[in-house]
Order: sequence, then structure tokens, then C-alpha cells
Amino acid sequence: MPARGHYLTINVAAVLTFAALAALVLNAMLGSLAALVFIACGGLLIVTNIPQSIDSVMRWWIVLLLPAYCLLTALWSQYPDNSLRYGLQLAFTLVVAVVITGRISTTTLMRGLFVVYAIGVVASVVIGRNGGAAWLGIFGSKNAFAAHIAVFALIAMAMTADRGAHPLLRLSALGGLLVSGPLLVLAQSAGAILMVVPCVAIIGLVMLTGRLSPYQKLFLAGLLAIALAALALLVLTMGDALLADVLEGSGKDPTLTGRTELWATGLSFIAERPLQGLGYRAFWVSGFAPAEELWAMFLVPSGAGFNFHNTYISNAVEIGLVGLLLQILIIYGGGAMITAYALLRPNAPNAMLLGLQLLMILRSFIEVEVFFEFSVRSILAVATFIYAAQGLLALRAQAQARLRAASPLSHHHKGLIDA
Repeated sequence: MPARGHYLTINVAAVLTFAALAALVLNAMLGSLAALVFIACGGLLIVTNIPQSIDSVMRWWIVLLLPAYCLLTALWSQYPDNSLRYGLQLAFTLVVAVVITGRISTTTLMRGLFVVYAIGVVASVVIGRNGGAAWLGIFGSKNAFAAHIAVFALIAMAMTADRGAHPLLRLSALGGLLVSGPLLVLAQSAGAILMVVPCVAIIGLVMLTGRLSPYQKLFLAGLLAIALAALALLVLTMGDALLADVLEGSGKDPTLTGRTELWATGLSFIAERPLQGLGYRAFWVSGFAPAEELWAMFLVPSGAGFNFHNTYISNAVEIGLVGLLLQILIIYGGGAMITAYALLRPNAPNAMLLGLQLLMILRSFIEVEVFFEFSVRSILAVATFIYAAQGLLALRAQAQARLRAASPLSHHHKGLIDA
């Protein structure tokens, strides 16, 4: 009997997804090639299984209303060429996100993200550079480096808890988790440290619920809801004072390095055109006087990357309250669904997605991470929304099937058939 050969199975979708996300995460190393690699790999991911891609897009068209609206703003944008070009790029980015959810599992996504972010961490330690007091890594900015480490820490924690992963992979993840703390300290980002702590706690909490009964999970969910409500009330009533104390204690400007002035300017533009905005990507444009004034005020070169350091203000300026509502539905709708799904199915990938979603929500009040073209955080926001919705729908279908199987009517029908 001939010996069976050994075959190496390659998951094409996983490889293309890994390459596409790696290009975006490691854009500081790839430069202008990052977008090209993402477009090539994302395009191949779409066309390697066209029926599946079409099915995913048709099923989850709701998340594509956002890029469609961004494209629509070209009709009234003060810079229609910008709105059209960047709107098309955003549409492609989010289509790739939708297709990813139909081609790979959350487990595969988690392990791919771990490897990608680990490469960035290793490169930052080995060939990164110091920006004076703070470590910049390969990113040229302590804030960008801190954001990378924060995401890596959450992925590493989830990977450490993944019982299905190879022991060496889990050991590597544990090592990555342990070095994340010192690296965040080197980045000297008080905000990143403060935001990572509750996200780490929520991942640990989700993994703990795997050992609880349904009633214990319900009780824990109630406690969590009360804690979140109390935290929201505290932020609303004393958030400014608490943040000022924290920043002063860490040697930073309690006015968030001039962000309050930025926010005031953004709010004034929202008041002028509240519903439709100025047009997608139509504010930070060279030659636009208000943008030039802000660049000069903050000693930033004209045309450089800059924003209002608040997701809701920044995006409402450009796409108005209508577009902002679409974004909020994705961000907070996805957050609510992944919370429910992670508590019902507590595993490492779901815990990671919940932790990353919470981190994005926390950062949304002082940074702008979504939604724009070639953004890994935008892709993950959409992917989280879809993965959570898919999971909840599957659980609902399973529950309905069990009810039908257990109903007296179904047994009666079965008896008639047997007779």
C-alpha cells in the first residue's frame, strides 16, 4: 500500500487578508507602497471567490451606506474631487472589510493580527528611534507608537487565553503582553495607559464568564451595565476636572495640548452646516483658509496630516450629522452586539474584538481613528459589527431550532409520520 504523501494546505483568503492588513499596520515601514499592497491584496481577496464576495456585500450592504453617503457629499462638497476620490477609496476599504468577514474566521483574524502587530513591535524595538524623552519606534510619533502598542497588548492578552492556539504561539503572546507595559511607559502616553487598563479588564472578564452559568452571566451583565452607566455619569459630570488632574500629574497640558481650541473651531463649522457638512475630506485641504490657520496655529506644515482630535466633531464637520449617525450606528451598534455575543460565547477572538472596540470608543473622544481610507481600525470596526451580528443571528437560529425540536406539536407530527 503506497505511503500517503503529506500536503501543505494554504488558506488563500487568510494569506491575502494577512498581507492586506500588514500593509496598513506597517505603513510606516512601507511608505507609499502600503496603499498599493493593500489594494492589490484586497482586490485579489475579492476576485478569488467572486460569488462569496457578492453574497457578503449583498448581505451586509447596510455598512456600505456610509461610504455611499461620503460619495454623495461630492454633490455639495467645496472640494468635490477630494470627496469623490477619497470616498471611492473608503468604499473599497470597507468592501474589503465586508469580504474578510465572509472568508476567514475570527480566530484566523486574531492570529493574523497578532503576527502583524508583533512585527511592528519587534521592528520598533530593534530599529526604532528615540524622539527625545519618548520612544517613537518605527512610527515617527510617540502617539502612533503608543496606539500600536495598546492594540498589540489587547491582541496578545486574547492570544494568551486562546486554548486552541499552539503552545509556542501562546507563550509568544504572553511575552508580548509582558513587554507591552514597559513599552507604553517608554512612549510616555498617559492616555494610552489609562485606556488600555479597562480594555484589558474587559477581556479578562469575558474569558472568566466561560466558567459561569447562564444566570451568573446575566447577573454579571447587569453589574457591568450598572458600572458602565456609573462611569458614563462620572465622565459627564466630572470628566473635564478628572482629565485635567491626570494630565497635570503626568506633566501635560490640561487643555489637551490645544484641543479645546480645535474643538471650538470644529463646532462652529458644524453649526453652519449641521446636516450635510462641508463634504467628505473637504476641510483639511491646502489652500482652505480655516485649515491653513489651524495648521499655522499648531505649527504643523500646510497639508500635513491633522484633525480635530475628536471623532464626532471631526467627522461631523465633513459629513454632517447624517453621516455621523451612520458612523455611530457602526461603532456603538457593533459595540453593543459584540458585548452581547462575547458574553454568550466567551472565547478569545470575541474577547479581543470587544476589547479593541472598547479601545476605539474610548479613543474616539480625543483622536480620530475611523472612518477613512486604508485604515485598519476602520476595517476592524466594520468587521466587528458583522462578526457580532453573524454570531447573534446564528445563536438565534440555533435557539429557534431547539424550540421547534422540543415543541409538543413537532413530536405529534413526528408520531404521525412514524405511524
